[in-house]
Amino acid sequence: MATLDSTRPRRKRSGHRTGLMERLTSSRTKLAVLCAFLLIIFITGGSSRADVPALLLLRPVSLLVLAYGLLILTRERIRNYWPLVAIAVASVTLTALHLIPLPPALWHAIPGREGLVELDRMLGLGEMWRPLTLDPQATRNALMALTTPCAILVLAIQLDMREREASLTFVLALGVLTAIWALLQLVGNPRGPLYLYDLTSYGSAVGLFANRNHQAVFLASLVPLMYCWVQLAPGSWKDFSAGKGRRASAAAAGALLLIPLTLIAGSRAGVLTLILSICITAAGIVLVSAAEGARRRQARSGFKRVAPVATGGLVLAALAFLTMSLGRDRAFDRLIGADPIASLRADLLPVTWEIALKHFPWGTGVGSFDDVYRMYEPDMLLMPEYVNHAHNDLLEIFMTGGMIGILIVIFGVTLFAIRSWSIARGGLAKIRADIWPAAALAALAVLFIASLVDYPLRTPAMASYAVLLAIWASNARSVTTS
Repeated sequence: MATLDSTRPRRKRSGHRTGLMERLTSSRTKLAVLCAFLLIIFITGGSSRADVPALLLLRPVSLLVLAYGLLILTRERIRNYWPLVAIAVASVTLTALHLIPLPPALWHAIPGREGLVELDRMLGLGEMWRPLTLDPQATRNALMALTTPCAILVLAIQLDMREREASLTFVLALGVLTAIWALLQLVGNPRGPLYLYDLTSYGSAVGLFANRNHQAVFLASLVPLMYCWVQLAPGSWKDFSAGKGRRASAAAAGALLLIPLTLIAGSRAGVLTLILSICITAAGIVLVSAAEGARRRQARSGFKRVAPVATGGLVLAALAFLTMSLGRDRAFDRLIGADPIASLRADLLPVTWEIALKHFPWGTGVGSFDDVYRMYEPDMLLMPEYVNHAHNDLLEIFMTGGMIGILIVIFGVTLFAIRSWSIARGGLAKIRADIWPAAALAALAVLFIASLVDYPLRTPAMASYAVLLAIWASNARSVTTS
């Protein structure tokens, strides 16, 4: 009897642990953690700089969320999303390898190190073990920066379809939040406390970001997602008492807020990506309407559904014209006028290309652009301000990550192309059924195009957002519309 009595507390503790694990692994808990984490990311991770004080909160939280996600991650989820997991593992591995000290003979043989080898000889530093990267501190920062999108990845791939749709709603709510924040910045003090970062575009509608380009691109990329969000709801968009009708009203109000603020932000990239997003969304509406018309075999019904597209296009055009006529659209002024900053960015490209070729195939080290560029900066480009990035992420990855970095990018672009082709070749019915991944692919295309002239994905907020888009594009299947 004594033996039996001694075993009872152990059973209770085991049951308690089982109940705790069930709560930790429940979809509701994972969704709550993801949404809370996204809110923290957007409030503290709107800048690409490594010296932002908010990172003192974001980095530890990212590590905790990453540990939680890995603790409850299953092999089945890894198999379902193995391409995205492979990209994450390859990125972390490449960055970590750039920090491993190499023997002097091997380091001296790496292309692009000749000048530093000669400098060591002149200074009498002797044989020193060094990592591959030319800026170890920046590479360590890049490695830590990967914890945030990786935490989003391991957590978001574990959500089921219902929680995933809730996460889409939350992302759109974050878009509204940063838009309202930007509106308050415009009506408030141009250097007031609503600007969250010391180095930012003061006087511009940057919202929760430090850079007006990143704010504008983020808002522009939400356009196809808003239409997808409406289509996911049941009922008819004409019935305001139904889910789709309520969402259509909310999306229309959101468009009336997001589109003018994108134009007012004064970002060329924002204007171009906004035009792209609107065109892609309009094309999607036409295709989905045509698919529904074919399904119901009613040509008039199809025409009636296409008619709102033209009406919506006219409303958006009128809204853009009104914004410009009020004199608050600086983006179009910069688009048609001379911009010395844009000229400077164009001058950076050949210099970055030469550095990349000089250090091919291993690169200068992940995250090392700033210090390495200063080593090769031509006299004609010298100025009081420093250049933090190449303003072309594809070229910067080639320079800092070398051949392996470009191979990772090529793998990701290939996945994008394959997924896009799998939807397009299925015809109208396939596009209608896969409206969610199609919208996510459109938003990813917007971010990729913006990355060719800027560096939006260098911010934790945009990097995490891109991870969510990749997840929705890769495995959000069979989402039907009503």
